[in-house]
Amino acid sequence: MSVAETQMDLDRITHPLRLAKGSHQPGSGKGCAMKVISYITGDAQVTDFPVCSARPLTVLVQSCNDLLAGSDGYLSPENSLLALELAWQTVGTADVSDTVVHAWLAELLANPIWGVVQYAKISATKAIVAIAELHRRAAAGDMPPIVAWDAADRAARAAAQAMNPTANAAGVYAIRAAYESTALVDTRDYQATLDAVTAFAVRAHTRATEGNTVSRIVEVTRQTIRSWRDLAGLDNPVGRPASVKHKVVLKTVFVPSHRRAGTTTIATTGIVRRSSR
Repeated sequence: MSVAETQMDLDRITHPLRLAKGSHQPGSGKGCAMKVISYITGDAQVTDFPVCSARPLTVLVQSCNDLLAGSDGYLSPENSLLALELAWQTVGTADVSDTVVHAWLAELLANPIWGVVQYAKISATKAIVAIAELHRRAAAGDMPPIVAWDAADRAARAAAQAMNPTANAAGVYAIRAAYESTALVDTRDYQATLDAVTAFAVRAHTRATEGNTVSRIVEVTRQTIRSWRDLAGLDNPVGRPASVKHKVVLKTVFVPSHRRAGTTTIATTGIVRRSSR
């Protein structure tokens, strides 16, 4: 992390949790990497959705966490380190402007390297790119009218209906991520929309990379987190947009030592905290 020399001690911060697949009740001794972040950043209620982390990025890291679990449902020390490294990169990403979210969604859909558009056929590709362009306009401060979003939504749904889900499941999820994202103009469904779009994007990548799913989802997650941070200016304090409400709080985290042997360690001295906390 660029805002401070950020390190983590995996031996300490996973106490009393052992990283595992799925969501778990308090006191179970199990949890995902995002629950560890919730714990060490001081959330009043420890959950899988830390207050300091953007929900779309949290969903992506949760997917990585689950894919990295072994057949027993637990993550190995090496995979725990990887999941926590990704989770730690989400710290401080929650409080961003709507323009950042729109710009990020445009990349999630149409980025040539990690966007879901790569899995769609020609007609669906056009529909996805059209929706991505609407998000880019919104990110630039030129919010398209509702009629434009509605038209793009209808075109994408029509393209989806013409697709064969058996022959191109990844493409179906890709275009669904696109048309679901048009609902962002309805603020009543804002958070649910972001969760759904992210989940469909993950499914698109998963279906397209069977046999190489884990490494692909990990890399996509790394790219999406980096994109979010770059767009929000989180790693460039001098040029950070005024609309982004972040500041750095250095904090030493003292947590009881974890007694399980053979745990991998790295180091922790500082975290990024939301200004509202």
